[in-house]
Amino acid sequence: VQPGRRFQDCDVCPEMVEIAGGSFLMGDDSGDSDEKPAHRVSVGAFALGLLEVTQAQWRAVMGSNPSKFSECGDDCPVNYLSWQEAQEYLARLSKRTGKTYRLPSEAEWEYAARAGSTTRRSFGDNDSLVRRHAWYAENADGKLQATGRFPANAFGLHDMLGGVWEWTQDCWHDNYNAAPTDGSAWVSYCAKDQRVQRGGSWNDTAALISSSTRDGASSDARFETTGFRVARNLGP
Repeated sequence: VQPGRRFQDCDVCPEMVEIAGGSFLMGDDSGDSDEKPAHRVSVGAFALGLLEVTQAQWRAVMGSNPSKFSECGDDCPVNYLSWQEAQEYLARLSKRTGKTYRLPSEAEWEYAARAGSTTRRSFGDNDSLVRRHAWYAENADGKLQATGRFPANAFGLHDMLGGVWEWTQDCWHDNYNAAPTDGSAWVSYCAKDQRVQRGGSWNDTAALISSSTRDGASSDARFETTGFRVARNLGP
């Protein structure tokens, strides 16, 4: 593994970043009840999208663009797609490249968002810092904005917070009691057919722009504030 190394498996594939494995404290005992209990998780090495999947990248694979704010342009995150539709994109990308693309587990997502930090956000706790690091309600002018305009975090990833909420592989649980500690997606004993979204969006206040904030939604629901980024295992 070469932490921070970027690569691209095909000309229309999202650019990926290699992430070294490690352990971290997931959740926040001072946060909402669904962020508790904070628990130690060990994550293996993996690759994660440099950016949220863009409208251009989606269109190149799927042949259409479901997004609201399509006028935002090719570099804006694809949005208004369900968890199930994200899975279809991942299946097509996997077939095209011969690599197994997937959504990140919730643990992988938070590990990548924290990027070694223990504060509420990788860039600190102070709400006044958010406008320099993420698209959210105070600076996005009430609409979707382009990816990659803010500094990367310590793992080399852009827009882990703000922009669009990002689908993860896990299904929704009201808390972390009995959550896996090996970085895998939690897909047993699910709360209905709901999947986890992370990171907050262009329409959210600073309070929701944090590494531990969670939300759940039906796997067939679509929101103009929700998109995703791709993950894949390293190696064959």
